[in-house]
Amino acid sequence: KVLKYEEFVNEVLKNDLKHVLEERDKIYDEIAEYMKLQTSIERLKTIEKRPIREMIDVGCNFYMQAEVKDTDFIFVDIGMGLHVQMTFDEALRFLKKKIDQLTVKSEHLTDKSVDIKARIKLIIGALAELQGVSSQSSSRPRYDPFS
Repeated sequence: KVLKYEEFVNEVLKNDLKHVLEERDKIYDEIAEYMKLQTSIERLKTIEKRPIREMIDVGCNFYMQAEVKDTDFIFVDIGMGLHVQMTFDEALRFLKKKIDQLTVKSEHLTDKSVDIKARIKLIIGALAELQGVSSQSSSRPRYDPFS
């Protein structure tokens, strides 16, 4: 029975924890991209000289010089491969809502990861008790990977 619980912890719970943390990290990356865009838009709003010459990231940190003749509108990726033309103010409102939505999602995943960590600790503690191992009797400090 102890082996089944150990297998459950190692195969199921730790795997679930890994996936939840990876998903949360992807959301953090997405939030960072939206915040970067928000900063760029706020900077563009202050520029009065038109057209604008700008170094644009074309991917993988490769930049090329671009000239933007009409800066009244921008296209914003709203998800699912869809881009919508927006004014700066509309884009900033959208970005605030999107960042708030992603933050709530990341907090939910953080709560989920804490729950999984608690279950792992609970099962490990119960297994130690079943096997007669006292975690208090050890004189040297124990390493806790979840603290």
